[in-house]
Amino acid sequence: MKILPLLQQSFPTATGYDNLTTVVQANAEGHLVKVHYAENWDVVDPLRPCPSTAFVKTVDAAQYSEEKKSWADLRRTLMYCRTEVRFYTEILPELISSSSSSLFANATPKIFLAECDLDGLLLEQGATDPSGEGPVDTDWKSNGNADQKGGFLVMEGISSDDYFQNSPISVDQAKQTLAAIAGLHAAAWQDVKLLTKAEQRLSRGSYHLKTRNPKELEGMSEAWTHFVNAFQHLDTTGIFQKCGADFGLRIQNLAEYVCRHTSPSPTDQYATISHGDFKSMNCFLPKTEASHERGVVMVDFASVGVGFGMQDVGMHIHHAVQPVDLANGGEMRLVEHYLAVLNDHLNLRGLDYYPQEVAMRHYRLAVVDYFRFFLGRFWKSATPASFAKKASSKNTALINRDVEAAFAFLDRVHDYVVKVEAERASSGVCAASGTS
Repeated sequence: MKILPLLQQSFPTATGYDNLTTVVQANAEGHLVKVHYAENWDVVDPLRPCPSTAFVKTVDAAQYSEEKKSWADLRRTLMYCRTEVRFYTEILPELISSSSSSLFANATPKIFLAECDLDGLLLEQGATDPSGEGPVDTDWKSNGNADQKGGFLVMEGISSDDYFQNSPISVDQAKQTLAAIAGLHAAAWQDVKLLTKAEQRLSRGSYHLKTRNPKELEGMSEAWTHFVNAFQHLDTTGIFQKCGADFGLRIQNLAEYVCRHTSPSPTDQYATISHGDFKSMNCFLPKTEASHERGVVMVDFASVGVGFGMQDVGMHIHHAVQPVDLANGGEMRLVEHYLAVLNDHLNLRGLDYYPQEVAMRHYRLAVVDYFRFFLGRFWKSATPASFAKKASSKNTALINRDVEAAFAFLDRVHDYVVKVEAERASSGVCAASGTS
């Protein structure tokens, strides 16, 4: 997609731009640009915003093909695009205009333009459960259905003079980011009308079972065997022996049970809007007095949908906080900090609090679910060499580039798996099928 026409739709007096930074990811392309304007821009339309910089995010469906991605992976890419546009245009305005707007009003970038056209590529049916969706036309690539299809966002360019991104993050920084996401969760907390709309129009989290390629779950045992064989010579703590050779199969057998218990409906108690991909690199942390007043700015709402707040917390803590900071009760102190901030917000809104016992159950389920995603998506091919290659990649989860973090994560996951298995057994659910 050409950037200048998008800028001119957003800012009619724009005449050009300088590309400052380009970010190319598997599911989108982003450009931070300096915008040039006509000399008389302030006279032509003095009420229109004319920011000095903007961030342009694009998804061009024609760039993708089934030769590059399986349909399941390609569909997920297109759904990310659709979901993010819908969040910014349909859900966020309601959040900001609600009585709880003070919790979330400045926590996202300003959006100047957001559009998406995927007609002929995605069915509307099953917006939050894409397992039944398929292409409208199985020959969509060759017949031109993808031409001119895709989506784009033109948003505020977050200044590096005022904000920074980092991974790993310190405990104090993690407390800031967790407090920010608690604001989102509190703003949408048990809002049945808003959550019903979100369920119909958005998606589920990036690691939610129903948004993943089914082959990931099918390959759990093989993925675990590969990871053990690749890393067992580095295991000085006995974590692989503790987990056992069948750990992948145990995760596979838990998957449907965990999914069912982390997929609330809009009317369920404790339901809210979950970011869905809450890693630290999706947070801009303030570094000046003015930016501290605004607080953390969160981006990349491509996986947002109805969920439990602990799904964001479970991912965030293990994606970017160092194992030394999670040891000796550090993990629980971060969880409790989030819970305290959230419950303060809920109390101010006159809403029922999130009981610690319920919250911790949701947290355990979320961490097990995140591990299932991680094992099936990343650790199935991980090696010490791949960890070393990604060691300085801030956008890569710490548990996929730091052996100590990965082993510490495994140790916590094992303990949570044991508890979830006991919970499932007491409920009379069949271990093999995940059903009663």
